[in-house]
Amino acid sequence: MKKSLVLLSLLLLLGGCQTSKPIERSAGLDNTVFMNLWGTFSQCQSSTDLDAMRGIVQQLNHAANIPTSGKEFVLPLPERFNRLVSKPTPRLAVDPIAMATACSLYTGQVALNAGRNDVAADMFLSVIQRHLETEYAYYVSQARRGLVQLSAGPHVSIDPSPKIISD
Repeated sequence: MKKSLVLLSLLLLLGGCQTSKPIERSAGLDNTVFMNLWGTFSQCQSSTDLDAMRGIVQQLNHAANIPTSGKEFVLPLPERFNRLVSKPTPRLAVDPIAMATACSLYTGQVALNAGRNDVAADMFLSVIQRHLETEYAYYVSQARRGLVQLSAGPHVSIDPSPKIISD
C-alpha cells in the first residue's frame, strides 16, 4: 500500500511537471548574438575602410533595435498573482545602443580625417538626431564637437623644422 502511494505520488509529480507551460526565453540578445555583436563592434574600432564602417554602423544600429525587455517572460503563478510581479529588467554587459553610437562617432572621425565631410556629417548628425535623451549626452556632445571640427575646415599641420634632402 505504501509503495503504491509513493509510486502514485511520483507519477503525479512527474506528470505535473510535463503538463506545465515551459518558461520561454526572452526576446533579448543571447550570448552568441551578443558575442557576434561585440565582434562587429571590434571590427568598427579597428577598421579604416569607410564603406565597411558604414555597413557596420547599420548592423549595430539594427542590433540595437532588438528589444531586450522580457515581453515573453511568464512566471508559472496563478493569474491573480501575475499583476503583483514586475517584469525583470534586461541586463547586458554592454549597451548595444552605446556600441552603435560609439561606432558612428568613430566612423565620423575617420571620415573627417580622410576628408570625407559628407560621411562625417551624416555620422555626427545621426548621433545627435537619434539620442535626444540625457542618457547619451556624452555621445551627443562628442558628435557636436565633430560637427564643429567639420565646420572649422581642414586643419593643416606645419612642421617648423626644415627638412634637408640629400642627393
